[in-house]
Amino acid sequence: MRRPRTISRLGTAFAVLASSLTALVTLPGGASAASPTLPSAETARSLYANNWTDTTGLWMASQLAQTDTSSQFGPRLAELHYSPNGAQASSAVNQIKDYTGFFRDETHGTKYDQVHNFGSASGYLDSGGVLRSDYGPYAGSATSVSIGRDYAFVPDQHFAVVTYRLTNPGTSAVDMNVLDSLHVNNTGAGSGKTVHATWDATRNAAVIDMSASGQYHLVLGSFGAPTSHQVGDDTVSSTGSATVAPWFAFDATGTLPGNDSVTATDVDAALTKRVTVPAGQTVTTSFYLAIADTAANSLAAADTARAQTGAYWNNATTTAYTNWLDAGKRVSFTDTGLSTAYDRALVAIKQTQNPALGTFPAATNPIAYGYKTWVRDSAVTAMALDTAGHHAEADKYFRWLAGIQYADGSFGTTYDNWTGQHVDFVEPEHDGIGIFLVGAYRHWQETGDNAFRDALWPQITKAANFVATHMAGNGLGPADASIWEETQEYNTFTQSLYIAGLWGAEAIAQSKGDTTDADTWSDTAASISTALQSSSLNSPAGLWNSPDAYYNRAVNLDNTGRVTVDASSDMLFVSGAVDPASSRAASHAAKIKATLTHDTYGIARYTGDGFYYNSPYSPAGNEALAAEPSWPQMSMYLALYAHYTGDQAGALQELTWYAGRTAVGYMPPGEAVSNVSQKPIVSTMVEPVTGAWYVLAALGYTGQADTRSYAPISKAGAHAGLIVNAGTAGDWPQWAAVPYHVSPIGNEASGDAGTDIRNVAVANDDNNVYVRIDNASGALPGYQATSKFSVNVYAGDYSGSTGTSTSSSALYGATLSRPAAFMVGRTSDSATYNHFHVSGGSWVNDSAVTSVIAPQWDTATGRIEVVIPRSALTSGAAADGSTVPITIALARQNPANLAWTEDDTVSLRYRLTRAGTASIYGNVR
Repeated sequence: MRRPRTISRLGTAFAVLASSLTALVTLPGGASAASPTLPSAETARSLYANNWTDTTGLWMASQLAQTDTSSQFGPRLAELHYSPNGAQASSAVNQIKDYTGFFRDETHGTKYDQVHNFGSASGYLDSGGVLRSDYGPYAGSATSVSIGRDYAFVPDQHFAVVTYRLTNPGTSAVDMNVLDSLHVNNTGAGSGKTVHATWDATRNAAVIDMSASGQYHLVLGSFGAPTSHQVGDDTVSSTGSATVAPWFAFDATGTLPGNDSVTATDVDAALTKRVTVPAGQTVTTSFYLAIADTAANSLAAADTARAQTGAYWNNATTTAYTNWLDAGKRVSFTDTGLSTAYDRALVAIKQTQNPALGTFPAATNPIAYGYKTWVRDSAVTAMALDTAGHHAEADKYFRWLAGIQYADGSFGTTYDNWTGQHVDFVEPEHDGIGIFLVGAYRHWQETGDNAFRDALWPQITKAANFVATHMAGNGLGPADASIWEETQEYNTFTQSLYIAGLWGAEAIAQSKGDTTDADTWSDTAASISTALQSSSLNSPAGLWNSPDAYYNRAVNLDNTGRVTVDASSDMLFVSGAVDPASSRAASHAAKIKATLTHDTYGIARYTGDGFYYNSPYSPAGNEALAAEPSWPQMSMYLALYAHYTGDQAGALQELTWYAGRTAVGYMPPGEAVSNVSQKPIVSTMVEPVTGAWYVLAALGYTGQADTRSYAPISKAGAHAGLIVNAGTAGDWPQWAAVPYHVSPIGNEASGDAGTDIRNVAVANDDNNVYVRIDNASGALPGYQATSKFSVNVYAGDYSGSTGTSTSSSALYGATLSRPAAFMVGRTSDSATYNHFHVSGGSWVNDSAVTSVIAPQWDTATGRIEVVIPRSALTSGAAADGSTVPITIALARQNPANLAWTEDDTVSLRYRLTRAGTASIYGNVR
């Protein structure tokens, strides 16, 4: 997805290691409640965990990727970040070098303290937010006791609880010796600053003061008395020294000398516990690590921790995450593996978010992209949280994003996840502008939080205006490097997001009564939509590949088409920029699947993609083992497409494939999956945005979300001479060339799909305006049937007169999105076609329209046609090129009380279009 310009901050050496090509393949659709789809056997190599307020830890395995040849570390807590002063002072400083467990089997005289030999250790976050780490074999051989080390960063507390799980599979008891060891990171060591550590016998804890370097206070303590302890100098290896580093003493004798005080530039603190593990049983033992800004606060945190047991805090963490999940939207699949994958994706995202800033790293494994946060990916991740009902986390991100916006309304591509400062990368990637607008709009829509809307309104305005003022001569929005970051072009992915984002901004402007900005952004979106639907054979090229019936990846800067078949272009129908039900969407999706499908349901980025295989930019060499690895994000686009087009079986197959390609514990994959090993790529795993797309697709499949945006008031215009026949006989083929505009399904007031508008199309010739309405049910009652409806079309004055009386209310009381001066309509129980004007603020029926056929409908398809004389919509002349708002309404009579109400409406700003003038799009039927 991205070309890394720097490897990472890890400073490790690299070499290529062999990879296993075997994997358990779970076939989508084959699982049941009794046999859930299982994740892959590959494990995430690095994971985040946080306390929801100011502290984040990073767990890492021995090896981060196949190119990582470090032999110094084993499974551990590798980083600890603390930002007690919140977003204003979010810190990138890692307070520790490592926090690691070491082991000895004293019964059999076996040491397991060269922990890099635990090369296949696995890690995952369970549904209760506890990070589970299982050590696996040691130097290729099974340990006498199975070892696990779990981490609970207790929400809203300033300590983490570490619990060792020791399971004895044998027939006799084993005496295990555990060393729990912390090595702090003194950032002032180079300038001679020291760390002071002491032993607090009352608390059974080592107390560490790093304030001399401007750092914090830590406490490493035990639940229950430890067997031995040591505060030492990491540079001292002699076991005869009182300040020997704890590991050397443990390795030599299994006990620690008990030094109670040390002042040095490089300090360790450690505790041991001897634990008898009976045959066939599991024994746990726990420690805690507290951090705070002052010595008093660190001791208070330690006292809070030790006032309970380790099991109590593990349960408290699980309860907090369970309550958090329950507060949002849940899914329940027959295949429980899919439900678990959903929960684990949300938990991983929650744990990954910087609790101080709200940012998300590109991946939890820093070997590929370090600690960068991508504006685009993080905005999608925040949007998934919002959609799942977790609004506080989304609010935090979008407020941060608004705060780092450039003065011109654009954003940088990447920022430091810890500090929020800009990090130079491939620039610009303006897809972030569209996603910001979509995300901010959706957050307001989901929450109804007008304070949020108003606080971000200046940034929303600037972002939308950036697109509007940087339009290209070809009708498209500004070029950028977009999602794949390879070259500047007019990328379909970015253009789709411009459209969706501008619609969101337009809706917000409309809600604030700002019709000027709303109309500007509507015009901009219409321009992009029109260029998007234009043929790639045109000059300048559009994005529709008319010879082969799919949307190209991009238009090149020289205005020629880039004909690459690219799955990211599926953003067209994921975002709603193109109607998934359109024939073009169907043709495009078929092309993507035929060209880019691998591993049954996996979808590659584009033809010939060598990233993760033979590309010089591959983060960890050849991880994919072949070209065109599958990208789960792209498969989730097709899952949403399948759902939107009624193919629930196809959507479920894509979701099931995802679950089977997750990591151990259903951790979200990285960017890609090897089609050879059928395992996720480890160098970019876990990728929050990949988990986010699964969350969105799962919510879509279960009917709890719609990722599509809809134009609040579409700009429209098309010239066509149409003939409307009685009963609509033979009429429908003539509409094929007229663009149509989509309305959300299910937004009718009554719940009656017969008066729920699916889409509308409008055209004109020199005499008339023609309107076609397709309803959601696909059927309508007949003339004078008991169930009654009406069709009404409201319009402004095409003469442009400002003196014409208008109303903001429809005939039956609904609020019109724009005031109207005239209305024409017919009810299903009457043959009369009526014309209305406004007088004294009310609608007055002034005449019957007799110069054209009355509105007609097809009972078998749910389609309606309306012919409106142009003269009926003006107080004077109605000149070509004139644009006024029109609102198309379906009303319904309540059979219980016979009251009429507007059930659904669609508004357009319709331009009377001269013959020979290009249409404004819209979708192609």
